[in-house]
Amino acid sequence: MKKSAIVILFLLSLSLSLSGCIESKDDLSLIKENMSEYGEVYFYSDNMDLPMSVVSGFREEPYKYDGKSSIKFDFALVVARLDNADDEYLEITIDGEREKVLLKYNYLTGTHVADLQRKLSGDENISIFYLGKEANMVCKSKEFAVSAEKALEIGTQYFSEKITQLRVDDDLNAECYLKLLDNVSGGFKEVYWLFSIYSLNGEMSNVIISTVNGQILANDGQNLI
Repeated sequence: MKKSAIVILFLLSLSLSLSGCIESKDDLSLIKENMSEYGEVYFYSDNMDLPMSVVSGFREEPYKYDGKSSIKFDFALVVARLDNADDEYLEITIDGEREKVLLKYNYLTGTHVADLQRKLSGDENISIFYLGKEANMVCKSKEFAVSAEKALEIGTQYFSEKITQLRVDDDLNAECYLKLLDNVSGGFKEVYWLFSIYSLNGEMSNVIISTVNGQILANDGQNLI
């Protein structure tokens, strides 16, 4: 009986020792697991008369703000600011392959958008043709001093207290977004990272990060995404 008790105590001690060796996920790992959109490659038009951008990365499908991150798919979002509110066709050439694309008008943002449903590396040669105008797309994200990965680290550190509040063991009661803001999508003179956390209770937290030096430029709880 005494021997059995010793064995039980030994096994209990071993179990507690092993459980103590299991480290919980760090904040950045938790954020990465709950990304509903991660844009990292950014192209911009070289034609001032044809303001357009292309952002590529991965995002959830179905795409909805509900505080939960679902299955991810590659995307390449073409965003244009045209002079009308109608759906418009344009032609896009990527590394010599040309296709016709329908841009749908978004009444909330006042922009025309289309998802090419593919992953871009940033090394592609991209040209866009619309109403006799041509725009060669330049990969500007290659010039960023602050990459998408670095911006995610900065945003995660900035919201460390918020993440602690939303953490449940090794899970997060929220979904996260990393987007790009420019003059096409938001009328900005420069290009910025926008890191957002959307919790299960519908609370939004945003921070705008410089692509030049990583400086925190603005933060609020408004729906900027």
